[in-house]
Amino acid sequence: MMETTKKKWSFSEGLFTHNPVFAAGMSLAPAIMIANTFRGAVTYAAVFSAVTLMSLMISSFLPRKLPYAMRIILYTFIAVAVYIPFCIFFEGRFDYDLSKLGVFLPMIVSGEFITRAAELRFFRMEKGRMILDVISHILGFCWAVIFLGFVRELFSTGGIDGTLYGIGFTIPILNAPCGGFILIGLMGAFIRSFKKEGRDK
Repeated sequence: MMETTKKKWSFSEGLFTHNPVFAAGMSLAPAIMIANTFRGAVTYAAVFSAVTLMSLMISSFLPRKLPYAMRIILYTFIAVAVYIPFCIFFEGRFDYDLSKLGVFLPMIVSGEFITRAAELRFFRMEKGRMILDVISHILGFCWAVIFLGFVRELFSTGGIDGTLYGIGFTIPILNAPCGGFILIGLMGAFIRSFKKEGRDK
């Protein structure tokens, strides 16, 4: 079903106010477990972007008259068909072993973007806005995990990818899952505070 309301929409929603990780709480597992190094976060973000964008674009052409359960199954099958060639393409492109991303990499095909967000948000929009909204949310996810990877690696080890940058203190706990939770919680609180200030004006 297409949108029937005139709800105000902005491309910045996915980037900030409705950021998938910091505001909407989506894909928290990879953000916490994988985004503890800069290179790992960049690699995951690249594969995630390619697979998610292509899968959603193809899935958007499925008839909405199909039963809900059938649509979800087809979304996942499409994502699997897209995932395999992209993984082959990205292997070695970032001087990073994709196997280090573990089970979180193949989990992209059944993630919240391709199942829950597709049904509850993206596919309820007219096609042009949907494409922009998908891109906005993918970019929002990418900057979130890359930011987490950069900050956690820099302040837990004092450097990035083995190169030290003279950080006077380190916080090793940032490299652990609880460190990811702490940073996500802080960023989420900041975004909620920003949104509240915007509504109060």
